[in-house]
Amino acid sequence: GFKAVAGTSNADFVAIENISKRRWGLQFHPEVTHSPLGKDILKNFVVNISGAKQDWVMSDYANEFIEEVRAMVGPTGHVIGAVSGGVDSTVAAVLLTKAIGDRFHAVLVDNGCLRKDESVKVLQRMREDCGVNLRCA
Repeated sequence: GFKAVAGTSNADFVAIENISKRRWGLQFHPEVTHSPLGKDILKNFVVNISGAKQDWVMSDYANEFIEEVRAMVGPTGHVIGAVSGGVDSTVAAVLLTKAIGDRFHAVLVDNGCLRKDESVKVLQRMREDCGVNLRCA
C-alpha cells in the first residue's frame, strides 16, 4: 500500500508513495508564486516520473473544441452557460464565444455570496476584455 514519505506540522501526508505499483502523490500548490521552482517540480513529476509525452499543443485542443461546438450547435443554435468568473468557466465562455459568437449566452448569478463588487468586476472583465455575451441575474 501507500506510505507517507513527507509531511509538515499542518499535514501528515504531503507526499506518499507505493513503490511496487509505481504510484506517488504530492500535495502542494506549485502554481503559486511562493512555491520555489514550482514549474520545474511539476515538469519533473509529469514528464520524468509519470512518463507523460510532451507532444501536444494547447491551441490544438482549443481549436478542436471550437470546431466540435460549431458542429454540435449548428449554424443557428444557441447555448446558455453559467459563469462564475473563475478560470474554468471563463475559459469555457471564451471558447464558446469564439465558436458561436453572440449565440452563446452566459449568465452570472449574483446570489449575494460573492465578494464585494465581484459581480461588477466579472461582468466588466468578461464583456470588455473577453467579448463574452454575459448577463447578471
